Amino acid sequence: MSPKNSSSREYYKYAGLGFEFAAVVGLFGYFGYLADQRWGWNGKGIMIGGGVGLVGGIYLLAKQGFEMMRELDASGDNEPHESEDSD
Repeated sequence: MSPKNSSSREYYKYAGLGFEFAAVVGLFGYFGYLADQRWGWNGKGIMIGGGVGLVGGIYLLAKQGFEMMRELDASGDNEPHESEDSD
């Protein structure tokens, strides 16, 4: 596999995380909107739904971030490089 293909896969993975975050927030915001319409909460449902969506989206982003960190630790690519002029 060429380096270009692996880096483009990483970009798609990151873009997918962004879409996933937006989808979670949007979906819960929509559920809040439906609750507003049904029970006449005057915007409280959207606020609650959006808040729950934000928390859920941040949870998913953090979970994926920790998974990526574990993958980096397992591959050994994150070892510090020594400088040439160290004493």
